[in-house]
Amino acid sequence: MNMRSSTPKKVYAQDEVEVAVAALIASTRRVRRPLKLLEIAHNLEIALSAYRSLSKLADAIGVSSEMLRQFSRVNKLSHATKQFLSDGSIESVDIADRLSRLPVPDQLSVARAVAHGKLTSDDVRAIVSLRKALPKEKIGKVIDRVKSSRNIKQYVIEFMIPFHKTGKTIKEQFMSTLGKDGIVSFSTKGRVSHAILNTTGKHRLENIAKQKGCTKRTLVNKIIARETI
Repeated sequence: MNMRSSTPKKVYAQDEVEVAVAALIASTRRVRRPLKLLEIAHNLEIALSAYRSLSKLADAIGVSSEMLRQFSRVNKLSHATKQFLSDGSIESVDIADRLSRLPVPDQLSVARAVAHGKLTSDDVRAIVSLRKALPKEKIGKVIDRVKSSRNIKQYVIEFMIPFHKTGKTIKEQFMSTLGKDGIVSFSTKGRVSHAILNTTGKHRLENIAKQKGCTKRTLVNKIIARETI
């Protein structure tokens, strides 16, 4: 019989848990936090050893579970990226959360640009979306594209391609509905596709949805299904 060994989670003493919970309260209820993000993430780990779930812990300290989830994602950052949090170059939990959603090889380049003041929180959010749409592009080019298009709004639509259709077919359906000038790019990886719209494409999507009395997501599904628009 095959036996799988696993490293048991560390057990913390009750007083350690109480100190950690107090630290979380002090660091999540104010704009200026007394602790750095890595310290908050460590205290969160200690507190969770007793509370077992983010929702229970969130209720206990009076914050949202989503806020705690953001802090927990700090641990998904690469070691090199964490150094920017350790030295205080990156203090925003929103940025840390977004960085954690990037592939590990991309995190350091983006974090370095943030630490040097070259990228904002909005830029990082845009990079995460664009990276999904352009998975094979070099991260440096993704960063440059976001920086050069700060005043050019782009919108990413993510969706699954039905098994009986191809990415090329779906692309043609989007272009037929929204116009070629409304679509910046279209990419497919496996069954997941991303359509990047410019402001023109976004407005057309919104206007058609309004005329049809449906949501934008419903309209996207109709386009994919090639229903009469």
